[in-house]
Amino acid sequence: MDEETTPLANPTELGLVVRARRKAVGLTQGELADAAGTSLRLVSEVERGKANARLASVLKVLAELGLELYVRPR
Repeated sequence: MDEETTPLANPTELGLVVRARRKAVGLTQGELADAAGTSLRLVSEVERGKANARLASVLKVLAELGLELYVRPR
């Protein structure tokens, strides 16, 4: 696994990765929301690691199966 790959164990870790990437590409939360066709509120909640029951559940299921979810630049 290369250094660009980050294993995620919870929504907070996903939020940290999303925020860091957004800042690295020079977008505001509003600009990202517009580009993604979503709301600024959603971007903010993701970045703050607000646990979405579905995402949190998926991460727990993956962990239970010995799997990890990774985020890496395309």
